[in-house]
Amino acid sequence: MLTRLFPTPAFLSLPAVGIDFSDNTMRFIALKETTNGLIPSQFGEMSIPEGCMKGGRIADEKLFGAFLSEVRKKYRLKYVRVAIPESQTYSFIATLDSLAAKDIQSAIELVLEDNIPLRATETVFDYHVVSHSEDVLRVQVVAIADVSVQSFCDTFLSAGLVPVSFELDSQAIARAVVPTEEEGACMIVDFGANRTGITIATKGIAVFTSTLEFGGNMLVEKLQKDLALSLEDARQMKWEYGLSKNAEHKAVFESLISGVITLKEEIARRSVYWQEKKEELGGFPAISTVYLCGGHGNMKGLADYLSVELKLKVVPANPWVNCLSFDRVIPDISSDLAMSYVTTIGLALAEYIHE
Repeated sequence: MLTRLFPTPAFLSLPAVGIDFSDNTMRFIALKETTNGLIPSQFGEMSIPEGCMKGGRIADEKLFGAFLSEVRKKYRLKYVRVAIPESQTYSFIATLDSLAAKDIQSAIELVLEDNIPLRATETVFDYHVVSHSEDVLRVQVVAIADVSVQSFCDTFLSAGLVPVSFELDSQAIARAVVPTEEEGACMIVDFGANRTGITIATKGIAVFTSTLEFGGNMLVEKLQKDLALSLEDARQMKWEYGLSKNAEHKAVFESLISGVITLKEEIARRSVYWQEKKEELGGFPAISTVYLCGGHGNMKGLADYLSVELKLKVVPANPWVNCLSFDRVIPDISSDLAMSYVTTIGLALAEYIHE
């Protein structure tokens, strides 16, 4: 989290709401600590007015600030943890001399400009130590232009919302779906409406992330075209049948599978890259599990298809794995809907999981 340069004052150490947004949609969730674990006390989704955001940037601070102000009043929000879109950030693994452990921040500043197209003096960054031996220290660095984070900070503050932290959405997702006791490496596929985020995490830390300009809406649009359906009927058929191989729904399968193959190939490319580079990057383990999340990650048959094709264990993510046990309580949000709130859950969890 980008908190080392913006430390949280003690009086702000209160449970904060996790907020995630795209160019079109904002979601938030608040968690409440109970005897049955962490349960959602408040959550919501809103459409962002056109013109506020563009490519993950705030295109109109005044318009976006007015929208945030309305959200604050409607839901009585105050302190927030905000996911910064991946398109606005840079991430890399820095290999440093083990002596750098004495002053990691200064050591990173020396190599920053070799890894990102920003001047060190114009950058805000944070880091996680991913491995430390006698000779080498490897850290995962996340950086963002100072002007970008200042824009987000100023806009939220102008709306009466106090940002407690800004964080990469991939790290928030990893915090939500990777069990805290998991020590190996895993891949997280956040299959959204218009984009898909692919993250590789080890020990719960996101060490590699990339974004595909491909999402579930493209499958719906293809289904609509191939079967001459209305948009609503196409959405319904994708939801009901997915990759079912039932002969009755063969046309649906054949339409969807061509798009899913694209997703499979992109996942496979990144899996191969990790397999080839994991030793060079830091002696990381092989990927043991692929977690599917996002609004389209729970499409019927998707996990089974990818598991067979990739020869990896592919499972739908459990957004509540680090919050609660279904044996004790069922959260007041459907499992399908919760898949769209994974980032916000991970943000809110930062109050309770210290990395």
